[in-house]
Amino acid sequence: MAAHQEPGTARPLFADGPFSDRVADCRKRVAGLLHEAFAPRAAAAEAAGRFPREVLVELGASGLFRERWASAPHGDPGLGVVIAEESGRLGHAGLSVGLSLHCETVSAILVRYADSPLLREYLAGTLEGRLVGCLGASEPAGGSDLNGVRTVARRTAGGWRVTGEKKYLSLGLVCDFALLLCRLDEGDGPAAGRLGLVAVPSAALTPRKRLVKAGTAALDTTWMTVDAEVPSGAMVGRPGAGLLAAVWGLNHERLSIAAQTVGGAARAIDLTTAHLHRRTQFGRPLVEHQVPRLRLAELSSRLLVLRYAVYAAAQGVAVAGACGTREIAALKVTAARFAEEVMSECMHLFGGPGYLEDETPLARMWRDSRLARLGGGTDEMMWELVASGMVPDFATYDEKVDVG
Repeated sequence: MAAHQEPGTARPLFADGPFSDRVADCRKRVAGLLHEAFAPRAAAAEAAGRFPREVLVELGASGLFRERWASAPHGDPGLGVVIAEESGRLGHAGLSVGLSLHCETVSAILVRYADSPLLREYLAGTLEGRLVGCLGASEPAGGSDLNGVRTVARRTAGGWRVTGEKKYLSLGLVCDFALLLCRLDEGDGPAAGRLGLVAVPSAALTPRKRLVKAGTAALDTTWMTVDAEVPSGAMVGRPGAGLLAAVWGLNHERLSIAAQTVGGAARAIDLTTAHLHRRTQFGRPLVEHQVPRLRLAELSSRLLVLRYAVYAAAQGVAVAGACGTREIAALKVTAARFAEEVMSECMHLFGGPGYLEDETPLARMWRDSRLARLGGGTDEMMWELVASGMVPDFATYDEKVDVG
């Protein structure tokens, strides 16, 4: 099934709203592409603990990634949200997250900052599915504190020498290149001591430890050492602006995470709804018992609110100031915490079978959901971003509040 892109048009998918016939047709097409890519490989990838790069090869060859990024700098955020939501709905979070890292995080950075022949080749290969990229930011000494980066890029006669370690390098075992956040050492240069984002080939990455995670087994995550000599053209954006470039990619990743939780939560609620209809207890179907029926209705109501918020964010991303880092952080942390609750409650509503991995997928989905609260920035980091933009209303306070 090939992806379809209307030639010569860059009309956003959500131009007529997120519920138009055009969106419905696109959603059906994307769901088919993802099912064809995921279904034959999910179980084996989970068992092997390695992301199947064939997923990205197939989706890239279909034209889906180029369609997502047909225009700079944001591409089509509505299509990005649909891809993420439909991948989440398939219930294989390890594959969904790997897809997002490639299609959203890495692609977003390269679409905006690829300004050298080397980076443009990486971008072309990424969008075509020929090359797989990943982002390395977190290190052994710290996760969310990106200003604590110790990997160093030292200026050389022909470019940069990159040395150091990255602890949580997802897709690291299957990538062709990695975008690594580094501390710059260029003597007395203007960016000395600041952060840069440098593209290094996978041949320069050496696994130090393969990390065994609580969930998302299909997404390989590895502690890597790096020792690379790269040309000047491997610097993403200008030297010293690495954190800015990384955050640009992380914003797209965070919105994708929120959309994945919408799809994953919908799958869990739909499965549980079917179970309440099929399972009989005390002489009648579970759905006729008020407590489980209303608990599921409450989760479904909150999912509806989250879905609308994700769609509104996708529409606002391309509008300057309408949906920025703070808003996306708020959406991501709220969605991630909700998804964990949904998976836990749905597993509970299944009763004993929900805890049995050979009878239902709920236990795996529950484990996998926990990653959303860590990947792309922890809850606490997201709340800090939100808190930094909170504005006190001193005028109303002074008028209405009297605490002596």
